[in-house]
Amino acid sequence: MPRGGRRIGAGRKANGSNKRTSKSNEIAEKAAGAGPLPLQILLEVMRSYYAAGDYAKAAAIAKDAAPYEHPRKSTVTVEGGQNPLQIEMTRSENFYGNAHRLPAEGV
Repeated sequence: MPRGGRRIGAGRKANGSNKRTSKSNEIAEKAAGAGPLPLQILLEVMRSYYAAGDYAKAAAIAKDAAPYEHPRKSTVTVEGGQNPLQIEMTRSENFYGNAHRLPAEGV
């Protein structure tokens, strides 16, 4: 019997749930059935203040609701540490010999 590598039917099944996700889904369904969610209330109150022309209160509530509607994007930092990242560009010795393999203009 071969070892390692890809085997048909092996591994975790697609869209499989685990205890954590099933518990989270259960809590979310229970909360949705119990009435309006806190975010829904925030958005309704914000819209009512906005419609009434009280933009300062609407903006304050929008600031509280924003992280739930629009999560912050995380930044990616590349650090070299002991071995800094170094990029070198070299040209193949046969660069012009392979030019015929490049696509033509407009293709």
